[in-house]
Amino acid sequence: MQALQHDEKLRNVYRQLAADIRPDKKGKIYAFASPKSGAGTSHIVRSMAMIAAAEAQHDEHVLILDMDLQNNAQSAYFFDHNVQAQLGTPAGPYDATFGKIPFWRVTPSSIDEQGRAINDTHFMSLHVLESVKISFSHFHWDRFRDGQSVHIQNARPFWHALREHFFAVFVDMPALDRANILSTISPEADTNILVSATADAHDQALSDTMRTITELGAQFAGVILNDGPLDDQAVVNPFGAHYE
Repeated sequence: MQALQHDEKLRNVYRQLAADIRPDKKGKIYAFASPKSGAGTSHIVRSMAMIAAAEAQHDEHVLILDMDLQNNAQSAYFFDHNVQAQLGTPAGPYDATFGKIPFWRVTPSSIDEQGRAINDTHFMSLHVLESVKISFSHFHWDRFRDGQSVHIQNARPFWHALREHFFAVFVDMPALDRANILSTISPEADTNILVSATADAHDQALSDTMRTITELGAQFAGVILNDGPLDDQAVVNPFGAHYE
């Protein structure tokens, strides 16, 4: 895939990816990652999700699932007052698990003031922007207690549930130099896309990541070379995010 300078090029990339329809006609999951922090993965994910939503049918919705839990870059964007002035205030919060065991697990468990167990549903919420037919996730670090950590786990029924509710799911994974969760997430996606700055197009890390995805038996679409906006560096949270 060629370097992206305009939305039209990104739109063409999306149309190529969307042309391969699942045999069961359910929604598709697109997983995005980068070997290096700051490549612009979150920007590319959000831009492509907006393009997909604009081309959706009247009853179809798109989900941006932010797995870069330490950053919460997607919800930070949509909660921004300037963005809300254009797109409206997101509705929610809603249950982000869809009744399934999700991809995140918080340990050790804790109880609330009434002595009830606090389950994983408590830590991630879903929010909906009906004006653009986009839903997005938000991870609640503010609900953590001292000593708790979050882990990434296998959750195939959860991914199947997302396909039932959304015609396209765009997964924003953390850069691999901070957290390598490819083995857990890539095989669950309908296709995997890597994002790289053009200057890093020939880095060994990019080639190694391509090979890893194919060795996992996951579908790999290619690399988006991003010369557009890059992402901020990772935000360090006071609680641990352990990716297993």
